[in-house]
Amino acid sequence: MNLSFIDWPVQKQLTEEKNVLNIARIKVLSSSLHLRLVSNALLLALYVAENHTFQVKRVGFLTGVVVLYYFALRLGLNWRKAIHIAILIFVLIIWSNLFLYEDGFHVVTLQYVVIISIYGFYGLGSKWGTFYSLFAILPFFLYMYLGHELGTAIPWGPLGVSKMTIAVLLLHNFFFLFLINYYFFNSFYSTISALDARTMELTSSLAFQEESQKKLESEFKHQKLLLASISHDIKSPLRFLMATTGRLAKSNPDLPTIRAISQSSYRLYHFMKNLLEYTQFRYRNTRVTFNYLDVHELVDQKFAIFMAEAESSGNKFLNTVPQGVILKNNVQLLSIVLHNLIDNANKVTSKGLIEVTHKDFRDEVHLIIKDTGPGMDPAIISWVNSSEKVPGAELDPESFGMGLVIVKEVSALINARLLAEPNEKQGVAISVIFKK
Repeated sequence: MNLSFIDWPVQKQLTEEKNVLNIARIKVLSSSLHLRLVSNALLLALYVAENHTFQVKRVGFLTGVVVLYYFALRLGLNWRKAIHIAILIFVLIIWSNLFLYEDGFHVVTLQYVVIISIYGFYGLGSKWGTFYSLFAILPFFLYMYLGHELGTAIPWGPLGVSKMTIAVLLLHNFFFLFLINYYFFNSFYSTISALDARTMELTSSLAFQEESQKKLESEFKHQKLLLASISHDIKSPLRFLMATTGRLAKSNPDLPTIRAISQSSYRLYHFMKNLLEYTQFRYRNTRVTFNYLDVHELVDQKFAIFMAEAESSGNKFLNTVPQGVILKNNVQLLSIVLHNLIDNANKVTSKGLIEVTHKDFRDEVHLIIKDTGPGMDPAIISWVNSSEKVPGAELDPESFGMGLVIVKEVSALINARLLAEPNEKQGVAISVIFKK
């Protein structure tokens, strides 16, 4: 059976509301409104048949109020205001029953007190429920104060009306209480069921997360052991190889093969050292600490590492950072950034110039690494200048190496950003920008 017409006056309120409990309140409001229209129609017919002129006028007036209320809801009357109005109408019915005609104290009148109290609590919450419960009982105290006898036997309904009329009045109130309990307990159970399902889902997810955490911890320990092994078993032999080939190259300056091996071992050792420092920092997961450092001195240290390779490529290093330029940052991480940028510049440049300079602005300090190499692919420049740490699938990692990826990530750790742009005449200039 299609009962969608019941929601017709509150379609706008139901569309705007997402809360399950509030939807139940709106549905109670609409259902009780239709119930009141039906019961009023029956009461009018019965009162007319029984010649109760006063009651016909009273119920007719109430029906007019209900019709206006119906269209006010349809036009978008706020459902909370509508519940307040409905409760006040019930209170007026109590007052009119007790004071507008004799023997108005009966079971039907008492039922309205119960309806107001339950509707106040369910529809508007504990604060308004308490207020309206006390407000609804007030006319009964006034009724007794004015000297009306209540008696021990409370009549079922108004005196002089038929049993059918009393039955309609009682059934109206019974069905109204039924609607309140039906909709609200349905919403409560739906909410509880949804919460139970969500709790089970979260419990399952938590168990999975705990299992994943254990696996990650195990993998983390394994990676730390592997890293320590690499540091001991690879870094130490590389240092020995670098030192040995370096001595051989000095003893035999005319042998290009030995010089090439020396340069390669030197380069490989420092690359591995740099990569291990970066990886160890990540695995230690320590907080990045900032201290004051001399930028000119740090640049000189990095130039010294690549000096032999620069000479073999015909490159010159130029440190134009003035002495005494102090920057508050992490020495180890900034060293990794400079190492990779100078290394990249030296690799791509032949018989050119690699310069590190700086610019001091009001809000920023720029540390700039320039080269006179072939320049940088526009797509790589775009990625370097973006906030993305990892290059997109359209970029070939072999075209720029691991160094730039490390620089991108480490820059974020030291609160710096990168800006790549073409050098003035040839090559590329990469700025590491620090906020003051």
